[in-house]
Amino acid sequence: MTATPEQHDVVEVLTADHRAVRDLFAGYRATPDPGRRRRLVNRITVEVVRHSVAEEAHLYPTVRKALPDGDRIADQEIEELTEAERILSDLDAVDPLDRRFDPLVQDLMDVVSRHIRGEEDLVFPELRERLTPEERMALGLRVGEATAAARSAPPVTPEGPGPGRTLADRVREQLTGRTR
Repeated sequence: MTATPEQHDVVEVLTADHRAVRDLFAGYRATPDPGRRRRLVNRITVEVVRHSVAEEAHLYPTVRKALPDGDRIADQEIEELTEAERILSDLDAVDPLDRRFDPLVQDLMDVVSRHIRGEEDLVFPELRERLTPEERMALGLRVGEATAAARSAPPVTPEGPGPGRTLADRVREQLTGRTR
């Protein structure tokens, strides 16, 4: 079966990622179970880091070139993702029963929501205006390939080697060969 252009348009690919993370956040809010909340935060960690790596490698170089003030926009979006990963690293060391856990998750939701709004309200409309459908499809294919490669890699488990290495660090290292 041949994919339609919309299925590979970078805006559609990344919007689907955003929807998946929003769904994980909704699942977190819906359950009081600490074990399930930890598992959801671990899944959120993997999804956010995977998304960050794909955007850093493929989206932001295009944003820098194609959008007016693209360097500033890309830097701001990367800064938000860096902040999200910092919060995820903090969460890695906090038990879900600890009173700090929920406020940290709320901080994460706020940062990720701001990032999503910035892309969906500013970056994506600009990309639609400034890139041809073929360019958006090619970019979407590269982002999609990075996502598929990340999803086919062996899973990173919360328990990992090395003191001070968080789940976010291990996921980033698995995907890129390096930490942030």
